[in-house]
Amino acid sequence: MSDFNERNDARHMDADEYDVRSRRLQLIVYSSLVAFVVLAVYGFWLITSLTRDVSRLAIEMSSMTRTIDREMAVMARKMGDIDERMVSINENMLSMNRNIGSMTRDISSMNTNIRSMAKDTTTMAGSTLNMQRDMWSLNRNVSGPLGMMNSFNPFSGGQGPFPGSPAPYYPQHGGR
Repeated sequence: MSDFNERNDARHMDADEYDVRSRRLQLIVYSSLVAFVVLAVYGFWLITSLTRDVSRLAIEMSSMTRTIDREMAVMARKMGDIDERMVSINENMLSMNRNIGSMTRDISSMNTNIRSMAKDTTTMAGSTLNMQRDMWSLNRNVSGPLGMMNSFNPFSGGQGPFPGSPAPYYPQHGGR
């Protein structure tokens, strides 16, 4: 005989027991089927959402790439302009450096010339002082004898002899 168990055979079961087993099986199968459908719908929603997000991400990346490319070209031009300006500034600074060197030499020459002028002015002041002394001395020596002639001069106004100038002027800065 076969190993068939007659107790498990559906033909030998009671109708109530068959209904209970059938309902348990239906409950398991239907709940599994509902869970599967819910999970399938959720999975489909996740996949569609992920596809939509990746599509949006690709569009944004493409837009960013175009923007960056455009801005990079502008930035490259600006950096080129900055580079040219820095070269110009460097050239101007070198020119200024040469000019400052030339100005330093010119100022040194001017300083030497001013010192020479100061010495010459001091010499002129001394010569003028000597001329003043000589004129004062001449005035003192000549005004006395010529004072007598003033009385004969019709335009003198009859004031008498010329009194002469005071003593020579000595500058206040201390040099004689």
